[in-house]
Amino acid sequence: MDAAGNGYFCGRPGKKVEFKNDLNASKIKEVPDMKRLWILMFCCLLAIMLAPGLDSAEAQVKAKVMKLGHQMNPVHPEHLASMKFKEIVEKKTGGSVTVDVYPSDQLGSFFTQMQNLKQGIQQAHVNGLGWPGHFVPEYFLFNTAFAFKGFDQYAKAINGPVGMEIREKLLKQAGIRLIGVGDWRRGPRDLLSVEPIKSVEEVKGLKIRVPETPSYIASWEALEAAPTPVAFGEAYLALQQKVVKALECPLDLIYSQKFYEVARYISITEHLPELIALGVTEKFWQSLTKEEQKIVEEAAFEAGKYNRKLVEDGEADVKEKMGKAGITYIQVDKEAFYNKGKVAPLNLEKKGIWPKGFYERIAATVK
Repeated sequence: MDAAGNGYFCGRPGKKVEFKNDLNASKIKEVPDMKRLWILMFCCLLAIMLAPGLDSAEAQVKAKVMKLGHQMNPVHPEHLASMKFKEIVEKKTGGSVTVDVYPSDQLGSFFTQMQNLKQGIQQAHVNGLGWPGHFVPEYFLFNTAFAFKGFDQYAKAINGPVGMEIREKLLKQAGIRLIGVGDWRRGPRDLLSVEPIKSVEEVKGLKIRVPETPSYIASWEALEAAPTPVAFGEAYLALQQKVVKALECPLDLIYSQKFYEVARYISITEHLPELIALGVTEKFWQSLTKEEQKIVEEAAFEAGKYNRKLVEDGEADVKEKMGKAGITYIQVDKEAFYNKGKVAPLNLEKKGIWPKGFYERIAATVK
């Protein structure tokens, strides 16, 4: 505004447009129509360009993220099945639920991941069916060798009436829901050793690496071995340095973890047909819509079937590859191992690991 009270509207640099201070709009010299048209077109174009970005950001905010952790490496069937689960969930939910899979203990050791679940740092875990025993001890039965015979009996036990009782107990006490139980599995566990083991008698005094779980310890104590708890990530080194002289796990795990490089004998004991459990925190589960819950549960079953096929199809291939790498397979009397080891679940019950009579009740459901 100049000294006379007239104002200026700045259009193109250096050009002055005058108006009277009575603010009479009809007196304003209008911006040419073409210029206004260009401004309008620019604004429309800008809105169109920004719209997808806003939609994408909004979708990311709304996406429900499941962090799923496990111990296996990226070539193991357990990881491949977890990736199949991810693929199905994300496709069928249209991205409203995403699954981030972390193999090889990337979210921490086993015990760290148990804490992660409690604290909500991760929302899901995949491992042998005994892992919920760290919340509800009855689950330790499912990684006790010689408790049942064959995969079918283990599946009947966990999906039967007593099994459903402890699944409900896990949900109430720990806020963890098991989904897709039955087809998720590892191959039966066998005995890998530095020296050949040809009979159950030769197990006596054997220093064998076991997971840090009472059921595994009790299983090998029943065979008069010397079970030595070693973290999974340290098992290769412990065997290589002969801190332990043996370990036990499925053939596919012996292969994928390259344990066969540091021990050359595998006794086919099949002492524990091991099912796998996919557990999801109830807090995350309840954040899903009913439709999303249905999709996630169906995806768990579908991925389980995929896992089972990978394990069954791959067992012969893995066995052949390790044979070519120098492994010697030893056929042992599996019934002799079973007859000596079947006291393991009873011993655990005597120690008060789970309530008295629990093993008898659940065993009755598989006969």
